[in-house]
Amino acid sequence: MSAFDDEAREGLAEMYCDAGTLAAYQGSESSNPELYVVLDRGYEVYDQDQVAMHVTTISVLVTDVATSRQSDTIALPGRTWTVQQILEDDGFERRLWVS
Repeated sequence: MSAFDDEAREGLAEMYCDAGTLAAYQGSESSNPELYVVLDRGYEVYDQDQVAMHVTTISVLVTDVATSRQSDTIALPGRTWTVQQILEDDGFERRLWVS
């Protein structure tokens, strides 16, 4: 890892602590069962016909959750979400389509 990667990882962790919500991730190899996540209820994706639709996503830090799979659960205050699909993974954070 480069010094840039280390700085980026530290910056993301601070952002998640400041803006995220404490949650419990279950069903995968999470290194920390309680972690900060970012919930987005209006993320735009495109289906096979290139029609835009808005879905709910939860972003997690890869350092907190090594792998994610369909049917993993993320418990937030008031609601438990189920992972449907991994939408993005840049090696630092992972965006999960949840329902």
